[in-house]
Amino acid sequence: MSSSTESKSKGEEKKVNSENNPKDDMPKEDTTVESNSKGDNPKTSPTSEKFKNQTEEEKPFLKVLIMNASGPNQGKEDENPTARRKQTIQNVFNKYNPDLVLFQEFKWKQIHGNKWPSDPIPTYYSLTNGNDARIVYNDTELIVEDLIPITELQRIIDELKTKGKFSKTNPQHFASISRMTLRMVKPMSVPNMKFLCISWHGEHKIKEKLDEFKNLITFLTEIYVKYKKPLLIAGDFNVGIELICQEVKEPFKLWEYEASERRTDTDGVIDYFIASKELQLSDIKPVDLKKDSTADNPEEVLDHDPIIAMLELAPLSDTDPPLDEVTDTNRTTKDFEKLNLSDMTSVDVKEDSKAERSEEDLYHDPIKAILKPAPPSDTAPPLHEVTVQLLMKR
Repeated sequence: MSSSTESKSKGEEKKVNSENNPKDDMPKEDTTVESNSKGDNPKTSPTSEKFKNQTEEEKPFLKVLIMNASGPNQGKEDENPTARRKQTIQNVFNKYNPDLVLFQEFKWKQIHGNKWPSDPIPTYYSLTNGNDARIVYNDTELIVEDLIPITELQRIIDELKTKGKFSKTNPQHFASISRMTLRMVKPMSVPNMKFLCISWHGEHKIKEKLDEFKNLITFLTEIYVKYKKPLLIAGDFNVGIELICQEVKEPFKLWEYEASERRTDTDGVIDYFIASKELQLSDIKPVDLKKDSTADNPEEVLDHDPIIAMLELAPLSDTDPPLDEVTDTNRTTKDFEKLNLSDMTSVDVKEDSKAERSEEDLYHDPIKAILKPAPPSDTAPPLHEVTVQLLMKR
């Protein structure tokens, strides 16, 4: 994690595993990091000190990196393209010390241990589960939790299809759970700051790429409205930024940047950031692999430029709803244990109604009651009172 002054002093070791933190009521899946060994690399993040001398003008930031970790295996066999690719990835980590890395096509099951003997990734990084897209994060700075199960995401997609919310030209195509990893990200240094983060890898071998993007925006909007959380999605969208810029509307913003020549000369800009209105990004730029990597010809083994950006960390306002509250229609009686009813009486329809023979039109007497949320203490007044009338016609 960084501030605008880029403080780099070492702080105390601060390992936080998600299973050691109290979980919210939102259902979750197993997010056990798949690394079996983290080697001898010291687990101390160069950004772990929490802005002790920070002034009001110096806002904290997260360094967020997009990286497609695949590419052609160019070069002679004895040059070992896979080893060069790992070396390039490690060089980028060491150069930029990102807090959050949104990977696409990351082929390895772990980022530590015997798979990375020559190019170890610092041990304060953890890797989420995933398929085409995954997330690596600095676990001395961030708590990253899997709070929305895949089954719920699929249910949302199926419901959008059923309601006809997806693109009319190809409404059944969007089935992209395997192409994303979605997590809740909680920076430890900023109270009440949490957001949903999605690493995304758009499909490459389809003709209807713009339709898929439109469906993705529909899905993101549904997630944003349902869970009431700031949202960041980034990655390899596999559709040119010039084609989709008109499709990104409120509450989302497309964050553009100046791409390198090799991207503008080939497939165009397909790696980018989209964020909801609460999140602000700055200093977005491609990583110069030739300059920042010691590997031989790194652009031969990574055909995408990694993209680095600064995400401003600002706490939510006091009026914002708690981010861990989930909109869920499956309520139980426990949700209403603190509600009290009082002064329940039946309504005298003959006396209170001016209609002729009103009792003949109402089979049941209406029931009137006062509904009071239980106060937090004996001295606190009730939050509000409402009168409930139950009416049933014959």
